[in-house]
Amino acid sequence: MQRLQAAIDRYNEIRTRFWDDDYNTLLPAGPAASDEIARLQAREPRPLPQELQAFYRQFGGLQNWNNTESHCMQLPGPAQLADGLEHADAWQRIRSLGLADMIVYSWTNDRHEFAPGQAFDQDELDALNARYRCFGWYRTDTVAESAWYVYADEDGRFGALYYDQDDFGGVRRELRAMLAASPARQTLEDALCEGVERAQRAMVEWNGDGEDEGVA
Repeated sequence: MQRLQAAIDRYNEIRTRFWDDDYNTLLPAGPAASDEIARLQAREPRPLPQELQAFYRQFGGLQNWNNTESHCMQLPGPAQLADGLEHADAWQRIRSLGLADMIVYSWTNDRHEFAPGQAFDQDELDALNARYRCFGWYRTDTVAESAWYVYADEDGRFGALYYDQDDFGGVRRELRAMLAASPARQTLEDALCEGVERAQRAMVEWNGDGEDEGVA
């Protein structure tokens, strides 16, 4: 995943324009041990995508130092995900790696729109969770009011779903379309590079620096 490492390096190079300390540095967690990946797999009824396992073995996870609100990445490592799946507190527990469940989890398990019978029936939520698994998210520029959720479909293709709390109608339409057919077309590296670059652009825009060379 050389392109992903290059995107991380570029992000960190640009963030030095705005911070002298490490507040916004984008950091891989470090290679995950085989037993950590195996522990997550034991909690997940379907095989983890090979690309995801390779990402864990090289990067472990990916997140910013202290920044979890805007222009940041939040991809927990396998041990963190397993901890969440095993958590005793229902408000802190990851119900499953299903896309709908992970969206709700990222909002401390409190999104009434995803309650059965609201926007989706229980069978529709079950189908979304079965067909799409989410392994983390990244944020651009709305101070924790939105996120892009990185997911894999049943065929191991990756994509990212955008959800803004002020536009539930938009994500509802996208999720209903996903019940009919998967829009995922990317590799994991494609999806993560796109996320780092989107976060980078938001960082530059937020901090008043119009220069952002090298980003498509």
